[in-house]
Amino acid sequence: MTDASIYDFPHLYDLMVGVGPCEAFYRNLARRTGQPVLELACGTGRLTIPLALDGFEVVALDISPKMLAAARAKAESEDVEIKFIQGDMRAFDLGQRFALVIVSCNSLGHLMTNDELKGSLCCIHRHLAAGGILAFDVINPQVTKLSAAHVECVQASSEITVEEVATYDPVQQVRHARWRVLQPGRSSRKLAPLSLRQFFPQEVPLLLELAGLELIARYGDFDCSPLTAASANQICLAHPPIDR
Repeated sequence: MTDASIYDFPHLYDLMVGVGPCEAFYRNLARRTGQPVLELACGTGRLTIPLALDGFEVVALDISPKMLAAARAKAESEDVEIKFIQGDMRAFDLGQRFALVIVSCNSLGHLMTNDELKGSLCCIHRHLAAGGILAFDVINPQVTKLSAAHVECVQASSEITVEEVATYDPVQQVRHARWRVLQPGRSSRKLAPLSLRQFFPQEVPLLLELAGLELIARYGDFDCSPLTAASANQICLAHPPIDR
């Protein structure tokens, strides 16, 4: 029997991935770019709901019906109207254009081949309004940490401890993580491997160019500080090149 994915347990996902600084960054960005806003891989709506509460017209797409069901329930409890769509960010056609497209929380890492990534970025390009912005964040890979298999135990929250066994495929640039989740008073739960592509800084502009997009800003943290070797993330803004 195949182990279930973390995305099969929305409540568990929310405990493991709490509120973070990315939300303020993307909400502030939306105030500058305008609406409508498209969020891809929206998950349980931890960014979608705040954007809608700020008054933005939001369309949210995710491939997981369970995560979308949790997001819809949150939207109903907050009495906000959001258009949720079950779909694949590798290939989608929503019939409208957006001032801002967001892919947060390293979600582009699920696109493990260049063809998958190009397909998604080309779809995003087609959905950007004139002057529209693509905003995303991905991990800034630390080669020394990727180079050897390791076991790590992380206190994800007061209710959750996660034991992670990670390996890395340097040819495919894919990190494979196996998680065992420990909760007080419950049996441990093993989850299906989570495999995520790693994006190295020099390749990000080139990958965007494959889809006709141009990197216009990149930060090392959500406070807009510069990207350095020590940065945990790459926070990127891109748009179609403006004809000069």
